[in-house]
Amino acid sequence: MRDSYMERNSFLYIFEISAPRTFGEAWAQGNLKELVPALAKPSKKLDPSYSGKYDFFLDGKIRIEVKASRAVDAESYEPLYVKALASDSTKQFWMNFQQVKPACCDVFVWIAVWRDKIRYWVLSSYELEHHRDYSVGQHRGNTGEGQLHVRQDNIDDFAPFEIASNNLAEAIRAAYAREVEAR
Repeated sequence: MRDSYMERNSFLYIFEISAPRTFGEAWAQGNLKELVPALAKPSKKLDPSYSGKYDFFLDGKIRIEVKASRAVDAESYEPLYVKALASDSTKQFWMNFQQVKPACCDVFVWIAVWRDKIRYWVLSSYELEHHRDYSVGQHRGNTGEGQLHVRQDNIDDFAPFEIASNNLAEAIRAAYAREVEAR
């Protein structure tokens, strides 16, 4: 019975991380760094133009922004760990990737967490900026910043960008090549 519970809820502990910065900066960036050890934390030494606007640097040229969200029951007001959904749930879910700034990086890595599954999407900045679900102007007065909502009715639109966790480095490099080609 314990093994069955653990299989159904192997990532439930991630929903217990209540502070958004702890979830995004500590957990999500740490998770990606474990999967792609070649990622470097940017600095002025690595990138003289660096000003804190992206999360990782790869191959001495690729600027990467990490965004993460958790799949939760869109109709519940319970704490995150209570409204956390399994990947096969039929309930309405909503994930919001916020403060997206396509001009500040070359590649986006999105990490989506369900109770029992983690999914990764890798998009070039151009692909994100021109995606039909990208909303420009998250906050009044902001320029160059938007957001993207992933729900059960549009998640399949991102299938071409979904990557297995063991192929992330190659996917980042491929997205960078698409970014260079598009610009």
